[in-house]
Amino acid sequence: MRHSRPGLTLAALGMFVSIGAHSAPSSPPGQGTLLVGAASTTVLPLVNGSYDYLKAGFPSRKDAYDPGIPVAKWDDGRIAVGNGERDSYWVRDDIRAAALAIDDPRSTDIVVIVATDLYMVFRNDGEEIRARATALLPPGQAKKLKIIVSATHNHHGPDTAFDVNHAWYDHMVKQVATTVAAAVKNRRPARLHVAAGEHWFGMNDGTDPQIFDPRLNVLQAIDTQGRVIATTVQWNNHPEGTLGWAPPLDEIAGDCVKLGLTGANCNAEGRYFTADFPGILREDLNARYGGEVLYLNGALGVLIGPGGAQVWEVDQAHPLGNQMIAPAGAIGPAGDSNLKVKNFRRTEMIGEQLALAAMRLLDNAQKIEAPRVSYAVQPFYTYLSNFGFRVLLVVDPATGRGSLGHNPVPLYNCPLTGPKTAATCKSDGFATATDPNLGTDFRVGDHLLSAVEYVRIGPVGMMFLPGEVPGELTVGLPSGFRATPQNWYEEPPGTHAFGADYKVPGYAARRMADRYEWMIGLGSDQIGYFVPLSNYRVLCVGDVLVTQGTCAALHAGGLIEYPDAVAGATCKRITEDPSQLAPYGPYAPLIAGSCRYGQALGEAKGHYEETNSAGWDIAQDMLNAVGALTGNLDATEVNPAFPGWWEGYLPPGSLP
Repeated sequence: MRHSRPGLTLAALGMFVSIGAHSAPSSPPGQGTLLVGAASTTVLPLVNGSYDYLKAGFPSRKDAYDPGIPVAKWDDGRIAVGNGERDSYWVRDDIRAAALAIDDPRSTDIVVIVATDLYMVFRNDGEEIRARATALLPPGQAKKLKIIVSATHNHHGPDTAFDVNHAWYDHMVKQVATTVAAAVKNRRPARLHVAAGEHWFGMNDGTDPQIFDPRLNVLQAIDTQGRVIATTVQWNNHPEGTLGWAPPLDEIAGDCVKLGLTGANCNAEGRYFTADFPGILREDLNARYGGEVLYLNGALGVLIGPGGAQVWEVDQAHPLGNQMIAPAGAIGPAGDSNLKVKNFRRTEMIGEQLALAAMRLLDNAQKIEAPRVSYAVQPFYTYLSNFGFRVLLVVDPATGRGSLGHNPVPLYNCPLTGPKTAATCKSDGFATATDPNLGTDFRVGDHLLSAVEYVRIGPVGMMFLPGEVPGELTVGLPSGFRATPQNWYEEPPGTHAFGADYKVPGYAARRMADRYEWMIGLGSDQIGYFVPLSNYRVLCVGDVLVTQGTCAALHAGGLIEYPDAVAGATCKRITEDPSQLAPYGPYAPLIAGSCRYGQALGEAKGHYEETNSAGWDIAQDMLNAVGALTGNLDATEVNPAFPGWWEGYLPPGSLP
């Protein structure tokens, strides 16, 4: 297999970070400037102690089918692909981490934003990155650091959640910590330029109601010599352009011989590393401006991604138009007539158009004249209704590791109602018990501790949210949602809460007073999908634990709300007040058992997200934290300025 696309320089790909030859000045910057530094590094696994294997070069971007450089064995052993297979064998392009350090000498903090091409970084694991980075810097600087670690939620990077190679993870932590320290050391006077717009190309909502946040934000730091230090882009889309797609067999047959993969095992689906469209964005912006590039993902929950979106080759005859429905005669990825076909060209097209949209904004970006910087954090405890999480977080005494993330995660016992604070919540000390019904060990603690972080840079407000948040919790329900809710539904009726029954506990933008509102998902943690309580459904376990047909009978008798599920609001009510189970009579154990085990044992029809949600309280708890940071607890649900366009509800007069 030939690889014509060159890899990055060995200095950028090696054990050390890519930085400019600058050090922080001893005097404060001039008016309208800050001290800004940036750096980046690869976080790919090592082979023979180095990155020499990348000298083979990555495939050409024109090659829609080549999964990349074949690697038979990693130094750290088997490395799974996040949301892919247990063994990785190819590298399509680089997996990187970048750090942006922003220092306002008038502030007590140096804010460092870290963007990683990774599946997720749990807050507890981010603490290790923070600790190692501060240890690399002088005490005076270290005590000022506020380091926020985000992940793009890349579905084709090394697994950082469920099947973690801890030796590689430790290597990654060291790489990122070194990058943070380099960015801090690299600070120099710079001006910031900001712009905001909208971008839809390659976005699709996989779950009703069909609401996604199309806002696109850019921030660029330019030093006093006119050189770009870093460009930061914030958008809202899953990086999973080729998820579930297998490169053609004839493309990988030669590699399989080298790798020792035979028969059905000669398959590259979910076995290659790529940064997906954020990697293309990085390449194109770096080529245009130089400097580092950070991509911060946002409202991608429930379930915003490229799957199902029309993607076409944009040219003069086939322009972007409304960005969602292709013009007549448009050509799909790699010349395919199917505009939804998956291949690497599809991913690249999404990244290229995102980069062009960012460039158009940057061409007219406004300088931030008064770039005052502040940082605030609001921790919050939330009920861990997902029993599966409590099983995964059991610590194996032989290894000192759990089955979720890298480091053991503290859990707490808090009151189910009333204030949940450091005074009322007590650590479970990693204690476990054995469940009498399932016979499995689980953590005694039933709450986890997460946080929302808020960075303000002049008119820019960045709200770092701890998971996969839907657009209705960031930008609100569309202006017409209450009057004509049918405009935002395409799934069979009854699959999701409809119209007036679909309620959200407010939206973050309403609670912010910033001119530029950035919502960064997986920005300080990953506690799963934020499903509003009104739409939460927990699997009825009667069919699993008793006999098939039990749940349908409970529904027919009016005991549960859906043929296969209990409403999340019902589960919350009876969990917080067990006396509420009395009306269920002899069926109370089945109802209570569903609420306890349902999220762990399966999904209600059309409600996959609840199986990967920490709990039914997280949407409310997160927005409470946002309100605590801004001083605004406005619970308004509908955003009168948000039309909520999607492919089934296009702007008036919109033509392909």
